[in-house]
Amino acid sequence: MSKTYMEVTVVLADTQFLTNTALDSLLSPVYASLHTITTRAGLQQHLHKEPVSLLITDPQLFDYGTVGELGQLLREYPSMGAVILTNSITHLKIKELNDNGIRNIVLKTDDREELFHAIEAALKGKKYYSGDVLDILLQKEGPLEDVSILTSSEIEIVRMIAGGLSTKEIAAKKYISFHTVMTHRKNIFRKLGVSSSSELLMYAIKAGVIDNIEYHI
Repeated sequence: MSKTYMEVTVVLADTQFLTNTALDSLLSPVYASLHTITTRAGLQQHLHKEPVSLLITDPQLFDYGTVGELGQLLREYPSMGAVILTNSITHLKIKELNDNGIRNIVLKTDDREELFHAIEAALKGKKYYSGDVLDILLQKEGPLEDVSILTSSEIEIVRMIAGGLSTKEIAAKKYISFHTVMTHRKNIFRKLGVSSSSELLMYAIKAGVIDNIEYHI
C-alpha cells in the first residue's frame, strides 16, 4: 500500500483524539487529502464545501443522533463511500447499518490490512466486513431477547422511549403524527410480548439495543 491516491479525499469523523491521531499517521502517506472533523456541524459544512470520496466514522461516538440520520447523510452524498470504524458492535447494529446501505465495517481492534481492505472496498462501491465482524454475523446463538423482528424505525422509537421522550416529542422529532407513534408503540409491544415501558426497556437493554444504562422509565 505504498501508492499515494492523489484523487481520493478522506474525512475522519471521530471524537477520540488517539484514534484520529493514529488514523492520520496511518492514512496520510497513502491518501494525500485527509481531513479530521470532530463535530457534526463541521462535517456538514465540509461536505457542503467540497466533494469527499470516503467517510471513516464511528456512529457510536459521533453526534449523528441515529444510524438512520447517518444513512440519510450518505444518501445526500451518494458518491461518498463510508467505512464504520468502531470499538464494538452487535448483530443488531450491523443489521441496522446494513438497512441504511452501510456495508463496510471494521473494529478498532482489527489490524491495518483489515482497515485498508474496507477502505478499498468502499471506494469501489463494494462491501467488506472484517473477520471479527463476520464472526459476529455468523454467531448462531444470539441473546435470549431478539429484536430482529422490529423495523429500523421501531428500533429508533425504542431508543427514543429509553431517552425519556414522550409520544408527542417522538412524533415531532420523526415528523410523523401522534397517532402513528402510538401505532408503532402498540406494534412494538405486540411483537416483543411486553406490556409496559419498563418491560420494553429491560428487554431492549438485554438485547443490546440500548448501550447507555442512563434510561428513563
